[in-house]
Parts: sequence; structure tokens; C-alpha cells
Amino acid sequence: MLYLPLRTCYAVPMTQINLKSHTISALGGELSLMEDFKKNLLKMGKTNRTVPTILLIAAAFFLLFGIFMIPHKVQPFDPTSGGYASLNIVYVMGPFAEQTSDGRTVKKYYVAENDKGYWSIISTENSCPFPVYNETISDADLKAMVPQTAVGQSKKIPKKLAGYLVDYFNNNGFELSLSDYEQTLGDHYLDTTAPLMGSSLVLFIFSAVFFILSVIVLISFRKNSNHIQTCIQELMQNGEFEPLCQDFQSTDAAFYDGLGLAVSPHYLLDFSNLQYGFSVYPLDQFYNVFKCNMVNGQPTTSNYIALELKNGQRILVAACPNTSKSFNTALDMLKQSVNGGMQW
Repeated sequence: MLYLPLRTCYAVPMTQINLKSHTISALGGELSLMEDFKKNLLKMGKTNRTVPTILLIAAAFFLLFGIFMIPHKVQPFDPTSGGYASLNIVYVMGPFAEQTSDGRTVKKYYVAENDKGYWSIISTENSCPFPVYNETISDADLKAMVPQTAVGQSKKIPKKLAGYLVDYFNNNGFELSLSDYEQTLGDHYLDTTAPLMGSSLVLFIFSAVFFILSVIVLISFRKNSNHIQTCIQELMQNGEFEPLCQDFQSTDAAFYDGLGLAVSPHYLLDFSNLQYGFSVYPLDQFYNVFKCNMVNGQPTTSNYIALELKNGQRILVAACPNTSKSFNTALDMLKQSVNGGMQW
């Protein structure tokens, strides 16, 4: 850092003014280069920045599709067609069938009379919310009954349920058969247990999952940036950041986001383990560099750039399943920079 002496205001020769101007300009340019270099380093913590974008797009897609799937207008119940519908129910008779799961009753099926005197089939939860004829109401109470609006999904009556329905009517003195019950009651029932959102609920769950995943990835990026920032501060305190910055001003320097790698004529920066920020390797400590697909003597499905130290140890960087143009470019650049020994 350049320190300038504090002076009181007085006339100075033009040459001194120009000298001070050039000094400040040079200092500003140097600071600008260092800031740009910092930004490039921090970007390496977001090597998979397309991932949260894709996750957010997926979350928005499922959310919008779920909203689109919600029925915005509920039609009156038609016992001959499906869809979400409403029915004004005065009272119900039955139940004529129950649906169980693990020994528990989860649904009950009733014959419902609507406000126009027609009969329809409905299903309710175990606890029926409507007045049940001869259980909660009597004939004398019928005239005073106020219809209740039920909303649900119109579904096809299964054959087994139709059999129970016919038996119920026949046992109560009404002649009905499997061949003609549809003419009287239709072939659909109103499932009042089906939520109005229906399949939209599943889409909303998918949307929430993708959104949470995108937040997790973004938090991870934030942590990565913090780790990289810590490494930058340590390098600056040790006086190692400025020469590193200057070396990366070379036209031969390059950042390989997809490989987690940055290479300059004299340094290698490895971002493969972002929880520790990044590692700085001076290239003059390496004896050899080559492509490798072996780890601890065992073949792997990943390819690496192997850098061999003069003591025989190896460092593996730029792991990727398939060698890309960036991989080969980085490998060639390192081969040109590493001195001594045979380069495979």
C-alpha cells in the first residue's frame, strides 16, 4: 500500500501535481485488478450455478401447473360425468357400504337426497357431516331441514360398490338391479373427501421440494464464497495475494469453472474442495503432469489431471467423467508450464 505525506494546502509546481496524479492512477489501477481477481476467485465457488436456476425454474413450473389444475369453477353435481362438483344435500340414508384400511373405517357411502328431491350417491369421512335419516332426523324434521352444500370430486361408481348399493335398495323395498341402477342414480358418486386441489396438491409438494433444494444449493454457494474469502484474506495477510494476482494478469492464465481449476504461468489454484476454499500450488514444485484415471492404484470412472511432486507424491485435480475441451486445454497448459522430467 502506498502512503502519501499529509501536507497543508499551498502552491506546488505542476510537475509535482502530475506525479501525484500518476501515482494515484497507478494505485487505482492496481486495486481494480485485485478486485477483479477477487471476483473471479469468488465465482469459482459457484461452478454449478446453473443448478439452482434449474431447480427454481422447476419449482415455478410445478407451482404454476398446480395453480392451473385447481378447478376455478365448480359445476353442479352430474351423476353421469366426472370432475369437481357441488351438491346441495338435505339428508342422507345409510351408510350402505364402508371402506376400510388397516382395520379402520376411512370412508362411508350414503344415498343423499338433494334440495330438488333427487337421490345421489356420496362418500364421506368416517364421521358423517350430514343429517342421517332415522338416526339424527325423523320424518317430522324433514320439512325444516336446510340443505348443506357439499363439494368434492365426481367419480365412477365401482362395480363392487354398485352391488352393495343394489342390495341396500332391495333390502329396503326398492326394486333395483345392476342393469338399471344407472338410470335411477347415475354411474358416478360425489366423493366429498377429495380435496378441491386434488392432484394440484402433489404438484405443490414437488414445487416446495425443488424450491427447498434450490435454497440449500444457494446456501452452499454462500458458504463456498465465505471459505474462498477466508483464503483470500489469509493470502493478503501473508503478502502472497499480490504476486498471485499479477501472475493471473497473464494472457495465458485461465479459470476453468467446470473443472474447479485456475491456471497461470506459475500457479495452479484447486477449488475441488470448496469447504476449505482453494489450494495454491506453485508450478515449480511439480516434476511431471499427465492425465490419470487411477486412484490409489485402482481404476476409476473419472479422469484427473495428475501433478507429480519432486518427492514422488501426486496431486489429482479437475475430476470429470469425460475429458472435455477445457480439460485438454488445462492439461496442455500445465504441461507447458511444468519444468523437468518426462510429460506423458
